[in-house]
Amino acid sequence: MLPLVLATVSTEADGYDHDMSNRTRAKILLNQLAWAVTPWGLVTQALQIGGTALAYLRHLGRPPGRDRPADTALTAPFDGEWTTVNGGVTQATSHSWGIVSQRYAYDFVVTDDDGDTHAGDGDRLADYYAFGQPIRAPADGTVVKAKDGLRDYPRPGSGWVEWRTWDIAGNRVVIEHDDGEYSTLAHLKKGSVRVSPGDEIERGEVIGECGNSGLSTEPHLHFQLQDRANLWLAAGLVPRFEDVTLGRPDDRRAGHDVYDATDGPAEGLFLWAGDRVSPAASGGEQA
Repeated sequence: MLPLVLATVSTEADGYDHDMSNRTRAKILLNQLAWAVTPWGLVTQALQIGGTALAYLRHLGRPPGRDRPADTALTAPFDGEWTTVNGGVTQATSHSWGIVSQRYAYDFVVTDDDGDTHAGDGDRLADYYAFGQPIRAPADGTVVKAKDGLRDYPRPGSGWVEWRTWDIAGNRVVIEHDDGEYSTLAHLKKGSVRVSPGDEIERGEVIGECGNSGLSTEPHLHFQLQDRANLWLAAGLVPRFEDVTLGRPDDRRAGHDVYDATDGPAEGLFLWAGDRVSPAASGGEQA
């Protein structure tokens, strides 16, 4: 339960300024608590706890960390500039440190010049800049799982989430790269998944569109790199991104020296909540 509770709390370590009212935070927390006591919520938590325990055993108590970053060279899995709103490679900046499969995961959204993720009131899926945007393979590989058919929760930004869902990741694609490393791209739009298990795909190939399926508060892309195809049994791997343009003001780095100072083209860097990132070829233009 702790990662769910902490997900509603903004801290200076996050690196991203969450513009969220206390009323909205309360709604999200109540929804997550309601989901957590359902039969499907209890099963999901049991899978997360059991999977985390097995991952620790498999790695003899030392899951992969920054001292053992992933070998797969990744690029941004989208077009134009997106904002990292959750995630990092330290315990203070982690997406979900207590859930080892999501320890080094990231959440990405599209924002405008004011930092908003949507036009208008944001009460419709179509209001969100990220909704329906193409999602691309971050590296060459083979599709090992492709799930579609789950609805996009129709009340984004309300504080309510799809608490009845059996699948918190929603529609998703899992890609096997070299050296037993797997990318998961989750919360995809219903009906948008373009690949099937067994497909050989190339870096940059469109695999689906950004959506709001699963346990999601608004349209966004959840990305993580892991050492197993199974979401529950995997240990998260530390991803490094190349061929990206990164916007990261130097004054954000106080107390976070692991994150390099850069504001422009970058190679092999760790991302952190608050970073504005785009494929280098796009020149940082908004999607």
